[in-house]
Amino acid sequence: MAAVSSGRVVIFGAGGPVGAASIQALKENYTLRLTDVRPMAEIAAQESPQGPSAPVPELLESPHESAVVDVSDYGQVEAACRGMDGAVNLTVLRPDLEKAFAVNMTGAYNIARAAMACGLKRLIHTGPFHVRLDHNADYWPDHQLVDDIPLHPGDSLYALTKYLGGRITRVFAERHGLEALEFLFCGFRPRRIEAQERGGGAGPFTVSWEDAGESFLYGLRAATMPNPYESFFICARTPDRKHRVDKAKRLLGWEAKDTFDELFRRP
Repeated sequence: MAAVSSGRVVIFGAGGPVGAASIQALKENYTLRLTDVRPMAEIAAQESPQGPSAPVPELLESPHESAVVDVSDYGQVEAACRGMDGAVNLTVLRPDLEKAFAVNMTGAYNIARAAMACGLKRLIHTGPFHVRLDHNADYWPDHQLVDDIPLHPGDSLYALTKYLGGRITRVFAERHGLEALEFLFCGFRPRRIEAQERGGGAGPFTVSWEDAGESFLYGLRAATMPNPYESFFICARTPDRKHRVDKAKRLLGWEAKDTFDELFRRP
C-alpha cells in the first residue's frame, strides 16, 4: 500500500505560494519537514513575489522542522528524505538557463533518486501545463483535454526543463518501484472573488490557492495507483470544460471546491 495517511512528509520548495498553501492543508495531518534554498523564516518575512494575493508560508513549531536544501546537491536532498514517508517536489526556477536545468531537471532527478534510496512510499512531483505556448503542437485550439496527453514543451526553457524533470521521475517510478504522482498546474488565484471581477472571466486552467494546497493531502492519502506514474490536472471544473478533471476525482477523491462561476456570468 503506497498511501501515506499519516507520518512524516518532506516538502521541497516549501517557500513558494503553492508550498504555503500545502503547509496549511497538511500541517494537522503530518509532521512536515519544510525545505527551500533560503531559510523559511527569511522567506516568510517577505511578500510573495507572485503578488499580495499569493500566500506566504507559515512558520511551524516542533515537531515540524525546516531546513535549507539546494535540490541540485544530492547529498542535501538525501539527508532531507531520511526518515520520511512521503515527499512533495514544488521546486521551480524559470528564467536562468543553468539554474533552470539544475533545479527543474537535476533537482527532480535527485529527489526521485533519494526518495527511492530512502524507501519513501510516495512522491508527488509538480509541473506546469502550459495552455498556450504558441507553437504548432500546443493544445490551445483543443477542448476536453485529458491528463495523460503528452506534454509539448516546445522551446520554452521553463516548460522544457520541468518536462525533463517529469520524464526522469517517470523512469524512476516505472523501473525502480517508486510510486510517483505528477500534479500539473497553470493558473492560481485567490478563493475570494471581488465584486469588480465578476463577469471578467478566468484562464481555462485555474485553481484557487486553497484547492491547490488540499490536492496534496488527497494525493498523499490516495490508494495505490493503477500505474507507477500517474499525471493529474489540478484545476477547477470551469464552465468552458476545456480540461477534463474527472481523473483526479476518480483516483484521488479530489475535486476543486472553487469553480469561479461568478467570473463567467455577466454581472
